[in-house]
Amino acid sequence: MRWLLTSWGSHGDLHPFLALGRGLVARGHEVTLVGHPEWGPETENAGLRFVSTGEPSREDFIKNHPDVLSMKWGGLVSLHTLIHKAIAPGFDHVMATLLAEASRHDAIITHHFTFPAPVAAELAGLPYATVSLAPGVVPSAWSLPGANFSRAGQGLLARQWNRFIWWAGQRISCSMVDPVVNQLRARHGLKPVRDSVFTAHSPSLNLQLYSEHFAPRPPDWSPEKKMAGFCFYDPTHAPVLAPEIEAFLQQGEPPILFTLGSTAVQNPGAFFTSAVEALQKLGLRGILLIGPEKNRPAHLPENILAVPYAPYGLLMPRVRAVAHQCGIGTLSHTLRAGVPSLACPFAFDQPNNARRLESLGVAEVVLPHQHTARHLGSALQCLLAGDAPAQARFLGEVIRSEDGVGRACTILEETFYAPEHPDFKIPSS
Repeated sequence: MRWLLTSWGSHGDLHPFLALGRGLVARGHEVTLVGHPEWGPETENAGLRFVSTGEPSREDFIKNHPDVLSMKWGGLVSLHTLIHKAIAPGFDHVMATLLAEASRHDAIITHHFTFPAPVAAELAGLPYATVSLAPGVVPSAWSLPGANFSRAGQGLLARQWNRFIWWAGQRISCSMVDPVVNQLRARHGLKPVRDSVFTAHSPSLNLQLYSEHFAPRPPDWSPEKKMAGFCFYDPTHAPVLAPEIEAFLQQGEPPILFTLGSTAVQNPGAFFTSAVEALQKLGLRGILLIGPEKNRPAHLPENILAVPYAPYGLLMPRVRAVAHQCGIGTLSHTLRAGVPSLACPFAFDQPNNARRLESLGVAEVVLPHQHTARHLGSALQCLLAGDAPAQARFLGEVIRSEDGVGRACTILEETFYAPEHPDFKIPSS
């Protein structure tokens, strides 16, 4: 089959699609990925055909729109900024590219925030699957929305409260997002949809690309919501760590890794400076993945290394713990590596992800206003002295035994296999 993949967001949103695309190619399929121009080189290095949407650069977006990382009004300010300042301005670019490619493909696989994709699928008469990369974006009485910092209770009264939180969040998000999505649909002669963020998923398949050991399937989900597991992407062009990182790792005990992914790192506040102070007070070694050079702390002792970037799949198994923002991409790598997390959520789905790690016994949570040396140091002490390291090692073995890519490919084949193609046979998983 010929699959048209499209995603929107950070590298944490791109990498699962690259892993999925490579998996489909390995099983004899043709794959094209449509995305932001900045994703081109990495997509082509993954061996996938890439088609650019032609959208403008997002290099200064966080600097120009810091509210996208705001937790004001329970994350609704962040959502409004994301939709109106980042996503909606690119609708026409994405729409035109998808329509131009649709006739060459049999089905579309889309990130749930790529709102033009269902429109393109409907206009082209193609089946499509929506992909959810984290659990806080699909409503359930057994969970809470991604931007919520609370733990979801499981009892009868707690489930009623969970439903109320979802209801309130959905009503507000509908007022923010549905108008811009339905304007796009109206321009193409299509009927409006309701709740385009949380429930307007594909009726054929809403594919969950995270492990049930991280977030179990809620009992009230409908059948088209299927869980595959994490889809890890390890770049083929980075087979070894940089020499300075390798040398540092061999100089002493495993360090603590501090990283903020590819989005929060654009506006880290005092995170890295506080990390240096906390590590010094505790006498621990550390590696900081600082991203832009402007984030480099002014004074670094010899037991702390600061570098722009390192591949998680190579570095995380060799550290003692990871302090991170709880983006689903970064989080998944900590789980696979079997190391405990100092969960420091900023926005988006990160608060819910952080609480889930905490509930699993593999994390201590540090809230956004607590990114001080005192709070980071205290939480790190508790993390390393408790049961989290052992629990993380156990969970890591479980996660590594899963094949999220293989399972996702099988689900896609079973859902969209077309009998009119008699020469195509579903490979065994």
